[in-house]
Amino acid sequence: MATRPGLTTGLKSLLGGFAWLFTTPGAWPFATVPLLLLFAVGGTLAALSISFVPDLVERFMGTGEGIGVGALKILVTAAAVVLSSLLAFALAQPLSGPALERIVRMQEASLGAPTRAPTPFWLDIVRSLKSVLIGYAFGFPAAVLLLLLSVVLPFAAVVTVPLKLLVAAFIIAWDLCDYPLSIRGMRVRERVRIIGRYKSAVLGFSLGLALAGLVPCLLFLVLPAGVAGATRLLFAIEHYEKNLPMRGG
Repeated sequence: MATRPGLTTGLKSLLGGFAWLFTTPGAWPFATVPLLLLFAVGGTLAALSISFVPDLVERFMGTGEGIGVGALKILVTAAAVVLSSLLAFALAQPLSGPALERIVRMQEASLGAPTRAPTPFWLDIVRSLKSVLIGYAFGFPAAVLLLLLSVVLPFAAVVTVPLKLLVAAFIIAWDLCDYPLSIRGMRVRERVRIIGRYKSAVLGFSLGLALAGLVPCLLFLVLPAGVAGATRLLFAIEHYEKNLPMRGG
């Protein structure tokens, strides 16, 4: 009997996605699409955060030069950069939806999955936008709460900063897993249900994304390699469910 996908399955799937992307030159042109968008959007938003957020904090808190004000500037600016990254992913993902879906199909073909019917360009964009909206509907309130805690309780940064990174990773994990789910023709409710049913595997995938986000050279490969890893994870889940013993007589 197949082993139920869990924490290590999610982590291994992400690592497998990176390995597959590095060894599949045919996928590289499609991988550059989200990379270029991430560089353009993320770099611009991060630069704006670094340029303007410290001044805004100073205006709000006063012109004091104490350690507290300096630390608050750093924390709020760091939080703004994290939110900028989330926004960059939110914008880059739907715009690069057709390229990411092509990576999903290539990864599935290498795994021996059945060929899925092609979908129109506009439908790829709409699917991606729906995924982003659902992910942020759950993740954005948590991110805002953690940001407020960082401002009100600066000493809690040792807890809130890792949690913000994990929340961001979980939002991205949902977005990435939605690609192989959507091309299977699943409705949104079914996609949410399967993610919830294998939440430990998705958590492992999210932890892998959070760790990858700490490595600059891997951060910009999160979308193309991550969507390949999500495809591997959903393939493992699908394989497990097909091999479940029948209930009843």
